[in-house]
Amino acid sequence: MSQTLYKYFHDLFKKPNRTDFEIIQLVELKYDREYIFYTFIIHFIAYFLLILPPFFSFRAEVLPYLLGITIARLVLLLQSYTKIVNLGFVIYVSGFIADALLYIAIAYSIHKIPSLENYYLANAYLMVFIIPILLFSFRVQRSACLYPGFFLILFHCVYIYFLPDVFWDETTHFSKIFPIITFAGTSLVGSVFILNKRKNITDLYRLSEERRYIQQELELAKKVQDALFPKDLDINGLKYKYYRKNPNLIGGDFFDFVQLREGNVGVFLTDVAGHGISSAMVASIMKVLVSTIPYRFKLSPSKLLEYLDERLAKDLNKYHASAIYVFFDFIEKKMNIGNAGHPYIIHCPKDGSFQEIETEGAILGFNIRSPIVYEKIMEFQSGDRFVIYTDGLIESTTSKGVELGADGFLQILNKNKELRKLQDLEISILHELKSEFGIESFSDDTMFLLLEVD
Repeated sequence: MSQTLYKYFHDLFKKPNRTDFEIIQLVELKYDREYIFYTFIIHFIAYFLLILPPFFSFRAEVLPYLLGITIARLVLLLQSYTKIVNLGFVIYVSGFIADALLYIAIAYSIHKIPSLENYYLANAYLMVFIIPILLFSFRVQRSACLYPGFFLILFHCVYIYFLPDVFWDETTHFSKIFPIITFAGTSLVGSVFILNKRKNITDLYRLSEERRYIQQELELAKKVQDALFPKDLDINGLKYKYYRKNPNLIGGDFFDFVQLREGNVGVFLTDVAGHGISSAMVASIMKVLVSTIPYRFKLSPSKLLEYLDERLAKDLNKYHASAIYVFFDFIEKKMNIGNAGHPYIIHCPKDGSFQEIETEGAILGFNIRSPIVYEKIMEFQSGDRFVIYTDGLIESTTSKGVELGADGFLQILNKNKELRKLQDLEISILHELKSEFGIESFSDDTMFLLLEVD
């Protein structure tokens, strides 16, 4: 506890380095103007003296002092919006004049009516000076509160020296020096406020700079990840369209085509657990693994996914992912599906309806079993459509407060199954999600891939 406090006060009172100094300079004028505005508004409190004892007995004599305070504050207010070289100097001069005039007005009341009652009233009025001292804590200069505290202590020493003789015998020494103690304490408290504010400003600036840097890095990472996705590829035997959305610019949803020598093609799609930078990195690693995997594994979903399972468990044991790999054999018109803990692939025969193809498999990265999936082989024909998606889509919450679910997605697909172009189907899916289910954004990484056999 003591070490924590020591570190706090050490950081608070240590001399600022060049970087901190430059940061403070960027905001100094803003805080100075804020101080000037509030000081100008609050100084009108001094006019209440005209209705308080004993000042109401000689208002005409006190009023010029109060008007002098207003002039000093008004000049400062006007100067704050000009291109003045040293606004801080003007602030201190204006404060010195305004505080001196108010002190003179209060001292005048003691000499005008030298009664014990007026003496204690004057002491009470002097306590109001803690307000202008604390107002200086709006600024960011380290010594901003010390200067007014010093001026007021000086004023009060002069005030005590010129007190009428009657008060020296009838009052205690503590009552005379109590305002000095108050001014000194208030100056120290205000200085701590300023130092704490300066520390917060520099800390927030650094955090802002770090965030800006991270944002730039994320935007670069997004460009890199976007480049990894298939771009206008001509896949023999397949048409495709895909949609993806990441709440954090980059995410762990990824797909790729594996083109084989015989003219056949594999479709790989994965959803790495979590979202953001780490999942995006793992998804990128999986793309590299799929691209460099031994050729014979690309012909078998179970071998490919088992290979990925072993690599995730061995090299990236803190991460896991669901994945699906579909191998299209255009020679025999057959497809082989391997599903490792991923939502079921959806199939729509030509002139038929969309329905799920149930498959069995375990999620990647835990090395749960071997083989990791049970392959499912089925025939296809020209015009068949397939939809592969990640769970961010069906886990989205509708306007009724429930998840869309696989049934809701099937409802959208079958409602628009007559659309002949995949692009039109994609647009309709997004429109239905928004208009019929009230889903305007996705809280998790979301992707769906539309495939059609030529």
